[in-house]
Amino acid sequence: MFAGDVSATAPVIDPVPVVLDAEAWSQLSAGLIQRMRLLDALYADLYGPRTVLAAEVAPVAQLLQDPGYLRAAVGIPARGNHHLFAVTSTVTRTAEGSWVVLEDAVDVPDGAGTTLELRRVLSRCAPTLYRSTPLRRLHPFFDALRTSLHQRTRAEGRAGRTVVLTKDAEDPLRAFDHSWLANLLGAPVVSAGDLRTGSGTLTLRLPGLDSAAGDAVDALLRLVPSRLVDPLDLGPTPLRGVTGLVEAARCGDVEIFNPIGAGLLENPDLRTALPDLCRQLLHEDLLLRPAGPDTAEGGWLGLDPAGGDALVERPVRLRLLVMRTEDGFDVLPGGIGLTADDGPAALKDVWVTVPETAAVPARSAAQADAAALDSATPRDVLTTYPAMTRSIGSDLFWFGRYLERVDATARLLRTVLDTVNDLDSEPSPSARTAQSVLLGAVTEVTTTYPGFPALDLRDRETVRTEIESLLTDRSRPGALAQSYAALAHTTRTLRDLISDDVWPVIARMNQRLRSLGGQDAPPLEQGLTEIVDGCLTLSGAVADSMPRNLGWDLMEVGRKIERTSSLLALLRALLGRRRTRAAEARIAGAVALITESGASYRRSYHAAVQPELLMELLLSDTTLPRSIAFQLDRLGQTLDRLPEVAPTPELRAPLTALRSRLSSWQPQTMLRPLDTGAEGDAGAGAGAHADAVLGAPTALLEEADAALETLRELATALENRFFRPSESASRWGIDDV
Repeated sequence: MFAGDVSATAPVIDPVPVVLDAEAWSQLSAGLIQRMRLLDALYADLYGPRTVLAAEVAPVAQLLQDPGYLRAAVGIPARGNHHLFAVTSTVTRTAEGSWVVLEDAVDVPDGAGTTLELRRVLSRCAPTLYRSTPLRRLHPFFDALRTSLHQRTRAEGRAGRTVVLTKDAEDPLRAFDHSWLANLLGAPVVSAGDLRTGSGTLTLRLPGLDSAAGDAVDALLRLVPSRLVDPLDLGPTPLRGVTGLVEAARCGDVEIFNPIGAGLLENPDLRTALPDLCRQLLHEDLLLRPAGPDTAEGGWLGLDPAGGDALVERPVRLRLLVMRTEDGFDVLPGGIGLTADDGPAALKDVWVTVPETAAVPARSAAQADAAALDSATPRDVLTTYPAMTRSIGSDLFWFGRYLERVDATARLLRTVLDTVNDLDSEPSPSARTAQSVLLGAVTEVTTTYPGFPALDLRDRETVRTEIESLLTDRSRPGALAQSYAALAHTTRTLRDLISDDVWPVIARMNQRLRSLGGQDAPPLEQGLTEIVDGCLTLSGAVADSMPRNLGWDLMEVGRKIERTSSLLALLRALLGRRRTRAAEARIAGAVALITESGASYRRSYHAAVQPELLMELLLSDTTLPRSIAFQLDRLGQTLDRLPEVAPTPELRAPLTALRSRLSSWQPQTMLRPLDTGAEGDAGAGAGAHADAVLGAPTALLEEADAALETLRELATALENRFFRPSESASRWGIDDV
């Protein structure tokens, strides 16, 4: 993951874990569970009867002035006996060996996904050590948590629907952590625009019309700050939020985890008063004391940050997650260690060992059989279908488009470079013409103007600089690097939907792109081949893991639209003008390579590649995966499966018009020069070469432009139909007029 997340510098991971024995973990987890019980009781009181405000031990003035104290949340009911769902506590071991708490993250707890990823990284780096060490595993905890959440949210004889509310975070590692947690809980990630309220209920905005009722949401796992969730009751926010969410929670139809206003429990003055408040509310002594300003932190073994393999002691702070389960509260048996000295910060996995002499009560054979039967018998499990929101649908649609865009650009550049290298050794005018046309097509297809037409193509250094810019400049629209960055970003937004197998592929593609260009770089053609291989692997990984539902169809629509657009732009750029027969043979051969149609052409025509025959193949062969006919055939089938297609002419009309237009194309007619006098010849001189490069225009130029415009109309209609944001609430919670 860390390598695959291309938007962030990969964090340093110390391979030496923090190891806690069973006795130390028992003491620490008991203190964390007690702390969770105390914070839960404090929330219930501060947003309920507020008896602690009348006591002398609570910092009343600081609490009432805290912006995290949201009065609108007072009186919101809880389902069950507890309010809080999760708390992340940062603890450290003092030099004397006792544990103290540095801070608690209550409003937006995190750490679950990063903890699991750290464990996976270490298990793969040191598999023998990992297998031979008796550790408490992490997945059973999340299995129990998922079951508990299911039992808590089920409603009216159906499985309760839980969604995870996130926002675009500047910290990609935090965004990854939130997406991993959603994946572990089996809950979809949504944004504020995917939710709406009405009559005290919270529902999902589904792809399609606003009039659709939407799916009811029973529980909302809130991973955004409380103050950002409802502009109506909590004031204007940059997130806009979900207007009426507080009222929906007050009506009791939706439960919010952690509840709104939980950030008040992070007040530093309240943390100092926790020992006294624990005695008042729980009638117990606080087991984990707050850290003081003079706390001396103890050390843990780790790699020397100065380098080498020597082990040194470094102070480490542990971020541990406490969550509500079916039996109360429990601590995730692991966590995130973060070094806290002057050296470079490093992450460490936290291992909780199981003692070899762990007492396991002996059971009779009958008891063992009964336990096995109980574990094999399904509990009262209710199923629900996965949610498909507008933002998820849009991300899948654009994932398909960006995947095709990266693949098409890499194939185009690879073929052009290969062909241009061959033509460099030929001094003939036709070779120079084909070379100029191919390089110009790169600019035209990728729309990276001014590009090659503005360069002196005889200057090889200038040409190479332009090629390297197309490969590596992530800020240049249409460049391969920019398209890949968009693909990687969209992939990250779909972490809870796609297979983990895609991340090594993303990492390799990113590494290869960054290595292109420069003096010591590998051959560009080799790097582009690896990018194409990565696209094929990524496509296969998604195809083998993704269910064939609405999300799959939206992704496929995006892929077919993008591939059709790329093919039309390619034909226009390379075959839209007539040139000498020798030059056209090289150009048409490049088109066959780019479209992977060479073998099909040879089996169909048994002749040298000719523009008219190649165009006929790409327009009519529905069995060729990279033909235009194949794309339109699959696009029509996919559109037929989309909801509400029948009554929506804005979706069907563009496709019908596009099919009608393309079926009327006759290659012989489309590629006939409109002005035969402008056709270049093989004459010598710069003027003759310029005329040969320009070529005689054909009807394909105008027809391809019209077809591309129709395709854009279809894409726009799809976005308006399924992904367009509805009338959003203003910053004040009132519909803008």
